[in-house]
Amino acid sequence: MVDNILLVGFMGSGKSVVGKQLSKILDRNFIDTDEEIEKKENRSIKDIFDIDGENYFRSEETKFLQSLIEKDNTIISTGGGIVLKEQNRELLKKIGKVIFLHADVEHIINNIKDNDTRPLLQTDDYVKTISEMLESREDKYLSTADIIIQTSGKDVKSIAEEIISLL
Repeated sequence: MVDNILLVGFMGSGKSVVGKQLSKILDRNFIDTDEEIEKKENRSIKDIFDIDGENYFRSEETKFLQSLIEKDNTIISTGGGIVLKEQNRELLKKIGKVIFLHADVEHIINNIKDNDTRPLLQTDDYVKTISEMLESREDKYLSTADIIIQTSGKDVKSIAEEIISLL
C-alpha cells in the first residue's frame, strides 16, 4: 500500500469527508491543507482571499505542500484550486499517490449550496461559475491524478472503499 494519499478535486467533491473516512479506516494521520493554512494565518480562507488575494493564498498552498514532503502515513485533503500552479502539481506527485475525486456540477452544488465561505463563489450565477471553473481545471486534475474516482451518487464509505481497493 502507498504511503501518503492526496485527495484533489473541485470544492464540494468530498475531499475532506472522504479523507477523514480513509484516515479512520487505514489508521493514518489526516491533514486538510485549507484548515492548516487557516490555522497558520489565524483567519479564514475567505478573509485571506478578501485581504491578500488569490495569488497570496496559492503561494501559501505551495509553501504548505513543501512542508509535507517529509510526511508519511498521511491522508491529505487539498484545496480545490491547488492544481492551478504547475509547481503544486509536481509537489503533489512527489508527496504521494494522488486521487482525483471527480464530481459533476449537480453533486457539487448540492454539497456547497448553503456554504457562504467559498470566496470564488461570491457571484450571482454560481452554477455558471462552477461549470466554468470545473472545465478550466479538469485537465489539471486529470494530469496530476494517479487514480480517478467518480464521487457523484456515492456515499462516503463506498468512495473510501473504492479508493482502498485501487491502491
